[in-house]
Amino acid sequence: MSAVSNCSLYSKEHASVDDLTNEAFSQLVELLNESESLEIMVVESDLVVNKTPLREIGLQGTNFIKRLKRKGLSRIDILKGVTQPELKRLVAEMAGNDEGLGTSPHIKGGVIDVRIGGLKLDADFDMEGLAAFSAGQVDMVRDVYDGISPFKKLNIAGLEEIVVNFIVTFRKEVNILKLISPVKSYSEYTYTHATNVAVLTMFQAETLGIKDILLRDIGIAALLHDVGKLFISKDILEKKGALDQREWQEIRLHPLYGARYLAKVEGLTRLAPVVAIEHHLRYDGKGYPKLRLDGKKQHICSQIVAISDYFDALRSRRPYRRALEMKEIISIMRQEAAGGFNIALLAHFVKTMHSALSQ
Repeated sequence: MSAVSNCSLYSKEHASVDDLTNEAFSQLVELLNESESLEIMVVESDLVVNKTPLREIGLQGTNFIKRLKRKGLSRIDILKGVTQPELKRLVAEMAGNDEGLGTSPHIKGGVIDVRIGGLKLDADFDMEGLAAFSAGQVDMVRDVYDGISPFKKLNIAGLEEIVVNFIVTFRKEVNILKLISPVKSYSEYTYTHATNVAVLTMFQAETLGIKDILLRDIGIAALLHDVGKLFISKDILEKKGALDQREWQEIRLHPLYGARYLAKVEGLTRLAPVVAIEHHLRYDGKGYPKLRLDGKKQHICSQIVAISDYFDALRSRRPYRRALEMKEIISIMRQEAAGGFNIALLAHFVKTMHSALSQ
């Protein structure tokens, strides 16, 4: 981008453009020694490089996104074997005002042809493909959760990739209910539930007009809302029967455990510990854990996650009860609306669920 900026100010033949292009080329060659290609995509306002969302892109990253959008592009692939003249031509084309890019053997530009987990998402993406996609995301969540420990660094990039994958899928106007995964075993409940709550939360948030960084952050917070359960005994979590008073008291501590862990994770959205500690608080503040909020309500993102959490918990088969049908779930949630949920948000959720059922 420094080369592009100088090319815009002067000309493609200017010495500074040559110097900066050469510097960029040497760095590019090093990167391509470890990979066959460099895949750069713009998803909404996020920069995704080799399927990894970048959190800190700085001014040059922001300018790169603007340049790409101005040229009608959302993707550039740079392949191993790229030459210095090819890169210099890319710099000149990025600096110009014409749309698109010229042909080049090792540099391809265009709109995103999204492939997630090896699956191409298009208009006729079928149910079997969606099931495989959702199962793949659950596996990714499991991998992230398996790495969670007070002594290990949380894989934030992995969380961001999962969130971006689902956001891109929403853009294909996929029926939201087809993205919700069934719980195959009791031991998988934590991962599957976390994935489903994230899907339902991002769907709610997007239909409410939440976009860009906040949409991504609320998706990550939803993925981690129950992370405190990883610090609860599996004997309690997977018990086939009703919990006794001691076990129930231990379960009620998971929001506190989760918030305490997430608050210490560097680089993580600050929404994550807030949602973790508030998702069982209830709209009227009478849930758990007991917090002194000084008259303040749950954060609105916690309110959205609470609806998603409750809905998916009821529709999932558990050791102590059967999975409930949609009409039963909606009826129960409406009964809880008096103090359990934000009535306006719940009404919106029910409306969007009915719309999804009619598709």
